Amino acid sequence: MVKAPPESKKPLTKKERDERLAAHLPSVLQYHNTMLTDKVRNGLLKKAITRALKPGMSFLDIGAGTGVWAILAAKLGASRVVAIEAEESLIPVIGRLAHENGVAEKIEIIHGRSDDVRIKGRFDVIASEIFDSNAFGKETIASFVDIRKRFLAKGGILIPERFELMAAPISRPDTAASEAAGVGISTSFLSELKLNYSDAITFPAASDLKFLADPVTVISIDFRTVENETYSAEGEAIWKLRNLAKPDGIATFSRSTFLGDITMSALDSQSWSAGLYPFARFEKGSGRLRFKLSADSNSWTVSLPDSPEEKERNYSPVFAFTRLKMAQKMTPHRRFSKRK
Repeated sequence: MVKAPPESKKPLTKKERDERLAAHLPSVLQYHNTMLTDKVRNGLLKKAITRALKPGMSFLDIGAGTGVWAILAAKLGASRVVAIEAEESLIPVIGRLAHENGVAEKIEIIHGRSDDVRIKGRFDVIASEIFDSNAFGKETIASFVDIRKRFLAKGGILIPERFELMAAPISRPDTAASEAAGVGISTSFLSELKLNYSDAITFPAASDLKFLADPVTVISIDFRTVENETYSAEGEAIWKLRNLAKPDGIATFSRSTFLGDITMSALDSQSWSAGLYPFARFEKGSGRLRFKLSADSNSWTVSLPDSPEEKERNYSPVFAFTRLKMAQKMTPHRRFSKRK
């Protein structure tokens, strides 16, 4: 059988581009409004930039967003300020806010991804927030390595300097029920499927998490020295617990070191969310609990190193999908196609 050639993608018309932008704009504005109203994050970043940047220095803002840090740098007396932003709808926002704050002529605005941008010269201070859905993924690390090697001046300062993933066992009040509330119908199969999917806990719920042990570092990145060729985001942590039957999840959250002693926990910032990796509770008893996280952050395992008779428990969306497909094949049912 000869395969038909793939259909060529036609470029969007101006109307289609405008319609896409209009549909996309509300979420962009909401996201950046959340960051602009984050007093903890903004206060710490301002402190770091103010400490690092002296009058006459050059400043590069990568993933500039609304451009507030480029504007701050211009106001602090930077000799050269460049703002790079990949989101097209934010380019005019940066321009208007720079004009609003009287520094429009001092800021060069570039639309594009940092990996694609070519700029002459290097910068004394670089602030970059280009974290995607997997902040510890190879693509994110590769971008920071590229930024450091192509744009940072010798002896220059990169903000943030370090990024860590912290983790701790928790007991969840909203654990997936094994039966329908108020009905008395067992739903264990659904609960077991749900255990294979991580979740996000947003602020302020993230700041109210009750840890069963002190958070420990699972992954640590020093952006000043990391090399993407050797980097792997696999992480592991072990805690000693008095009662192994209490935890049914691992909460993870980031900790940023902007500059020196200026650090921020994601639990204190509304711009970040905490991660949740659920698992089925163990039997009662004291001992160590081990948590391992895959490099893509999609799969995880929990085990009891002091109880070898307890099998390591593995969780992944792949396992849930496989179980669902097997159950589908074993479930007698009739299927109707949509009427034409």
